Amino acid sequence: MLPPLRWLLQPNADRFAHPAEVELARLLTFYGLRWAYEPTTFAVRWGSDGRPQEFVTPDFYLPDHDLYLELTTMRQRLVTRKNRKFRLLREAYPNVRVRMLYLRDFERLQNVYKSLRPDQEARIGEILYDTQDVERRIGELACQLVDVWGSRATHERGQRPLLVGVGRGAERFLESLGENIRRLGVGVDLDRVELTTITREVGPGRARVSKPPVASLAGRSVTVVQEVLSTGLSATFLSGWLRRRGASSVEACVLVDREAARVVDVPIVCRGFTAPDVALAGYGLSRRQEYRDLPFIAEIETD
Repeated sequence: MLPPLRWLLQPNADRFAHPAEVELARLLTFYGLRWAYEPTTFAVRWGSDGRPQEFVTPDFYLPDHDLYLELTTMRQRLVTRKNRKFRLLREAYPNVRVRMLYLRDFERLQNVYKSLRPDQEARIGEILYDTQDVERRIGELACQLVDVWGSRATHERGQRPLLVGVGRGAERFLESLGENIRRLGVGVDLDRVELTTITREVGPGRARVSKPPVASLAGRSVTVVQEVLSTGLSATFLSGWLRRRGASSVEACVLVDREAARVVDVPIVCRGFTAPDVALAGYGLSRRQEYRDLPFIAEIETD
């Protein structure tokens, strides 16, 4: 049996083998994901007499996702032995789900939850998706959503589809998506939700919905609209919050999917673009506030 939830959500730095594990535990705790630290040791190699000779212990277990996380901050050339052990784990226990987070993944995870310093020089670099590309793709996403709703006979339940944008960054995407759906002759309700964000100035804390949706959620299928999806931590938290308030189903429609940064899986009904592993700005992407309202998506260059 796993320890009680209260114990799981009280990170203690003395329990961890590396400061990076403390940071990951803090993120998991903030977004309300239950976790246990090194709860299971797996035998991965046995001798001729049948006795286990080699073991591996993943760092974290997320019981609600049935997922193990292994975090390593060693340089890539030094993790060959660890990779071999986890390959043996997957071969011996094919039903055990394990996700490896390497140094580059941890650095990316940190970047997702910190803004560029105001005094750090930043400029717009290469335009990855111009205005026409973005608007065309949003039109295609609208068609995909209408097709999905039609196959589910959403309208027959007497309720219009509900799109819920997350934060200020999703406003432009939400409005454009809703406008394109209405052009197809489908009625849709638009709403917004805002979440608190993690900071370094206070304790671990917990994520909160600072601005809830106005629309009733009871019995409705909700499509969460985000300008970018990265780790999946905040999306998972919001999905649980919406379900607890009556939503019958929750899935995501994202403009930019930074899939390489994913920690926990999120149901995605449609995505616009797969993000390259660079800092982005424009069309709501808000690493630098002054570039949020650009009508295209571009790379941010920093010194």
